[in-house]
Amino acid sequence: MYKNQLTVYGEHLAKAQVLPANATAEGNGGSRKAGSMLGAAEVVMVAASAVTVAENGTLTLALQESADDSAFAEVPVIFRRTASGAAMTFAAGEVMARLPMPSDTAKYVKAVFGTDDAAATGTVNVIFEYLPR
Repeated sequence: MYKNQLTVYGEHLAKAQVLPANATAEGNGGSRKAGSMLGAAEVVMVAASAVTVAENGTLTLALQESADDSAFAEVPVIFRRTASGAAMTFAAGEVMARLPMPSDTAKYVKAVFGTDDAAATGTVNVIFEYLPR
């Protein structure tokens, strides 16, 4: 399974969503049932088209959880990466971020991601990637 992604067809937290420039946004896929995965998956952000974040810009990926799919709270795990020395660039299909899901995550999960770069460009997919056991 090296360099392969095991996903569920159509289960996107975000699909071909524009990477927010100098902002954050919730994934356009909405929330998904994920609480019963018990650590069997991680959330992965993949470039849907070429992505660029300028030097000193920061890319973030976070999760929110809810027991009832209405009131969401931050999951205490976050991915944050700053471009130092040069811009960050990702080709279409390249993994940009990986975020483990805690085994005690509530039933519903949604993605929140963005940058602090006003000139960030590109689109992303955010998916669940199942881990081999």
